[in-house]
Amino acid sequence: MYTIPAFGPWPEQNAGPDEEKRLTSAQQSKTSPTSIDREHETGVFYGSGKLPYQTSLAACTCNDFVKRKKPCKHVYRLAMELGIIPLDYKTGRSSGERNEAQISFEDSIALVEQLSEAAQKHIENMLYYTSERVDDRQRAVTCYDLDLADELRTSPLLHENPYPLAEQLSKLSKPALVMILDAIHRDDKPRRNAAKDKIAAWIAENVPMLANELPPCASFSFVEVFDKAQRDVYKYLRRKYDTETDWYTGFEYPAGAGLPNENELVFYFPEDRVTAALTKYGHNRCLHGYIPTK
Repeated sequence: MYTIPAFGPWPEQNAGPDEEKRLTSAQQSKTSPTSIDREHETGVFYGSGKLPYQTSLAACTCNDFVKRKKPCKHVYRLAMELGIIPLDYKTGRSSGERNEAQISFEDSIALVEQLSEAAQKHIENMLYYTSERVDDRQRAVTCYDLDLADELRTSPLLHENPYPLAEQLSKLSKPALVMILDAIHRDDKPRRNAAKDKIAAWIAENVPMLANELPPCASFSFVEVFDKAQRDVYKYLRRKYDTETDWYTGFEYPAGAGLPNENELVFYFPEDRVTAALTKYGHNRCLHGYIPTK
């Protein structure tokens, strides 16, 4: 159990579950302050409303502090920034800053439409892995088509990562990984009977020059300012390119379309901003109703 040192009006205390939760939140980059006044020991943090939170070691204007009258994550983060609480913390854009910088859905679609069909389908494939869970928004996805990779590098929606050596090694058989391991003369290397993933991760970390011997590829992830638009851009690309099959009749129809009238076999897309964008760019396959075929 962590002991929180005394600071401001707060006595030294052992951190219980509530304090541990707030200390952990305080350490995250999304809780980064917009400014710190070290002389007066105060800070400013993005708020959930229009006004930022004004924070000192004694108080904060956030709802959590107002309700509990106990240190919130902003108070703890200020104490960390001032070196009073000796815990490591991550710096970066706060949640509020990221929200303000987000690329709109409309601008995201405009950027996607600048790409070739092949590049758009690769982005759709990436979004399949990233758009559902917030924690996966910047998940790395490998591209093996080097010509396509050159085009993807031009998109402001994408960030290129270093060569995905660990992923490439994980695709090798365990005997192949053990052969590589045997050729490495290090006392700290894993045993030959270690788990495959452990061997691959160790080799990737300790023998990075192996990237020169493996098939060329590129790894891309989405920039964080594309977080909010990801789900709807994925819907846009699915409706634009993909089809679904009715299991009962065998009819195929555009993905995401539905039957407004079950007595008439004509499919339409929902009336939302995704469909409006498809119509704008001339890709609304259900604009006048879609009659499916087997």
